[in-house]
Amino acid sequence: MTPQSLDALYRAVHDLLLCSEIAECDLHLTGPDRRILRFVGEPVRLAAGPVWALRAVFHDVTGDRRSRALAERATREAQAQRERADTVAEVAERLRDAVLPRFPGELAEHGIEAAAVYRPEEHTARVGGDWYKTRVLPSGKVLIALGDARGHGLDAVTLMAKLRYALTGLAYTGEWVERLTTWLNTVACDDGEESTATAVIARYHPEAGLLRWTCAGHPLPILVRDKRAFLLGPPPGGPGLPLGVMPDETYAAAETWLRPQDVVLLYSDGLVERRDSDPDLDTARLLRAVEQCAARGVPPGEEALGAFVRELVGLLTGPHTEDDATVLALRMKCGARVTR
Repeated sequence: MTPQSLDALYRAVHDLLLCSEIAECDLHLTGPDRRILRFVGEPVRLAAGPVWALRAVFHDVTGDRRSRALAERATREAQAQRERADTVAEVAERLRDAVLPRFPGELAEHGIEAAAVYRPEEHTARVGGDWYKTRVLPSGKVLIALGDARGHGLDAVTLMAKLRYALTGLAYTGEWVERLTTWLNTVACDDGEESTATAVIARYHPEAGLLRWTCAGHPLPILVRDKRAFLLGPPPGGPGLPLGVMPDETYAAAETWLRPQDVVLLYSDGLVERRDSDPDLDTARLLRAVEQCAARGVPPGEEALGAFVRELVGLLTGPHTEDDATVLALRMKCGARVTR
């Protein structure tokens, strides 16, 4: 018996001899199996006389105590994990809020209205890697991008921030979007094997109403025109690989000629994809939802455009989402004089 248990037994016997009604304690044995016995004793006394005997029961409670100890340890570990997860989630969310863009005022000067909605995964309240970017470049052209970094939490937010800021800097070189996407792929590859992301990267030419865009393993954009929704065809050769998969991947650009009041939708796969679902059915459902929300038309103004996007996200995701869902909508208030 351990010294601590022997002391506890002596105290229990002492209490019983001093007329305590009952005394109990756990006794830890020192044998190879380290059994635990529960001691419960009571005094036996003559009427109005002193204690002349003790009655005691020893019960083996080893399994119960060990199960209880394991449960308490699991509870403590779960609580610690929840606290760590809450801390990481809070840091990731604040970092995300810090790096998510506010639409620059000069977009309107270049004939563009913009609105975005981000809805995080609600089952686990984890912050994901969805990101978007709009920026008027010194040339007067407009950088537009939306991507989805792999995973959740700080790792995803960190990769998202790296790609977003890297793209912003690279875009100032004035290179074509094909080259920008190739360079961004190199950035993702250099970040590590797990640093993969999908993205659509575009540059809008306001003077011509031309949108040139690449696709790195990302869902294809949608064009909303005259209350109808169209899935844009992929770049020549099809969508490229996601960023960070192959260091030597090259990307081609598609060209989309836009008319005034056209709306272009970029979105993450969490908006429409569901577990064990068919991608073609998901796309068809998305197009139907867009047309349903656009059936009454989308009035001018960024507030109306934002209401359109919020209605679309609410219709497709419902009260809960299985993944992060992000939609970036851009309406072209001016476009090419000659459509092609």
